[in-house]
Amino acid sequence: MSKRFSIHVFVAWLVILVLLIPALPVSAANITNVTLSATTGPPGTVVSITGSVFSAGNYTVTFGSVTVIQSTAVPATGVISNAFAVPTLPRTGSPYGVVITTTAGDTVNVPTFAITPAIWLDNSSGMVDDTIHVSGYGFLASTTITISFDSTAFTSVSSDASGTFSNVALIVPSSPAGWHTVSARDYIGSSPGVTFVVSPEITVSSGTGAIGSSITCSGKGFAANSNISFSLDSTNISGIAVTNASGEFSNTTLIIPSIAGGAHSLQAKDASGNTATASITVNAVLLLSPDNGPAGTTITVTGSGFQANGTISISYNGVVITTSPSPLIANSSGSFTATFTASALPAGIYSVVASDATRNVTVQFTSIATVTISPLTGAVGTMVTASGTGFRARASISVNYNDSQIAAGTTDINGNFNITFSVSSSVTGAHQIAITDKINTLTFSFNIVPAITINPSSGFVGSDVTISGTGFTSEHTVTFKYDDTQLSSGSTDTNGAFTVVMKAPVSKGGNHIITVSDGTNTLTTTFAMDSTAPVVPQLLLPQSLTKANKLATFTWQAVNDPSGVTYSLQIATDETFTVIILQKEGLTAPTYTLTKEETLKSVSKKTPYYWRVKAIDGASNESAWSTPYTFYLGFVLSDWVQWIIFGVVAVLFGVAGYLLGMLRYRPKRLADEKAGEGGETKP
Repeated sequence: MSKRFSIHVFVAWLVILVLLIPALPVSAANITNVTLSATTGPPGTVVSITGSVFSAGNYTVTFGSVTVIQSTAVPATGVISNAFAVPTLPRTGSPYGVVITTTAGDTVNVPTFAITPAIWLDNSSGMVDDTIHVSGYGFLASTTITISFDSTAFTSVSSDASGTFSNVALIVPSSPAGWHTVSARDYIGSSPGVTFVVSPEITVSSGTGAIGSSITCSGKGFAANSNISFSLDSTNISGIAVTNASGEFSNTTLIIPSIAGGAHSLQAKDASGNTATASITVNAVLLLSPDNGPAGTTITVTGSGFQANGTISISYNGVVITTSPSPLIANSSGSFTATFTASALPAGIYSVVASDATRNVTVQFTSIATVTISPLTGAVGTMVTASGTGFRARASISVNYNDSQIAAGTTDINGNFNITFSVSSSVTGAHQIAITDKINTLTFSFNIVPAITINPSSGFVGSDVTISGTGFTSEHTVTFKYDDTQLSSGSTDTNGAFTVVMKAPVSKGGNHIITVSDGTNTLTTTFAMDSTAPVVPQLLLPQSLTKANKLATFTWQAVNDPSGVTYSLQIATDETFTVIILQKEGLTAPTYTLTKEETLKSVSKKTPYYWRVKAIDGASNESAWSTPYTFYLGFVLSDWVQWIIFGVVAVLFGVAGYLLGMLRYRPKRLADEKAGEGGETKP
């Protein structure tokens, strides 16, 4: 054994002897039966001391080196009974001695007292992440003290010479709801645990929101592994959350239900009944549909988060207006829907305010200048009406067509106007109409379509017809058809207009299609050809029941018609004209003479010929047949028959003359014959 080790052992024994000296009784003959009410405890522990003292005088009590009871008279009974608080001293490896000393010189060592450590908290309950402060005494002097929450060490501190420390900050760790233990220890051992109760709490992403909006909720300090339900006031709301082993959940989305505006309590509750609340303020929200438009627009206003069952007032540009329904009452959830008409005001931004007894909510409606144009398609010369609202009050309005002003007007006090104008001559297609008060300008596209007119729209064959067109292609050839007959052509001017005069062609009475085309645009119109029949011709010669010449001439009264007239002549052997023996068409004069080839057979009055005439104009309109006339002819033979008859007659006349001659000369001949018989020679 080394010399150094021997010295260390000697010193250790010396220290022990010094510590034991106070416990050794010096003189106890006159002090007996001394007891302490407690022999262990932390500093501050109140200890009662009792004992019997036989000598009169005063006594003093010391705890270690600290006088804990000052000089006090010994009672006449000789029995002392007193109390003292354990002084703030560190604990050591051995108990502290308690010594009673009398003025008579008596000293006694009473049972020793062992100081034990203790801690206390400034708050016995709180929430996760709260900061609590820990203080302690009765620990070893000037040593490291470790502070634990439940069984987990979280921080450390050095005790002072008295074995104390104070106000050490401890952040409550993530823990389930309920009882938890805070303790401190030095290297000898731990203090008794102090109970800390963890309470649940919730936080929300926003303390305000509107109905239908979402917030996220997080919580801690709830029961471990527990389902969490949510309610707003007494109304359950959807949301699913399950705590972890530390009693926490995070970022659970909650939708604010339909509920009246104002402050409400959001509650989260676990399966063990632990609850935490947070305040949610439901904001009133006002929506407009649409939120812009011209004066006169029907606006639907929808509100939520207003006073339950409260009367709602709607104002537009500071003026309370009538809504439908009226009066307007919010429902039990503070919601409402109504309509109203945007006031007739110039274009601009106007405030729409919804008010109940406690709040005013404002949104903006943008009133815009607008123009209604009717029609937006038409031919040149179309009358167009432009009605505007929302323009500057009492402002000059200019209407421009293709950058040229064609109309003007003035707005009224509310910025309204009504202007009618005629569309200028222009080619087919889109053209710009601009309407402006020099602040507000609105443009529209007017579509010119081609159009044609005909004058007159009805007439006779050969009459002049004027066809005019607008809105065709600029400076382009235009062709014309009458039904399927190609007529003359023409050309459009720079504005796509034209005028052409043509003669109505020969055609039947009734409607005919005139087609006009520039190769791109094709239009048709109708020309009504005269369809009135001419008058019935009046027959003149031969008159009824008269004898006509072999080559008879028929005459009748002339008929006049703007379309020109031709005639049709019929000759029949019966009054019903069943057997027609001669028909002549297209006669241009009111007379006709039969040709040799048309010579009629002779007939008597009893079986006359019948003749009639009708008029046909240039449009093929036919009159009725005239009332028939009758006529007859004497015996009439054909030429060859006549020549035969003449020959026969001539022969007969020759024979007759011969016979007459014979009869005339017979007597002489007979006489001569007789003379011859008498001997005369015949000549």
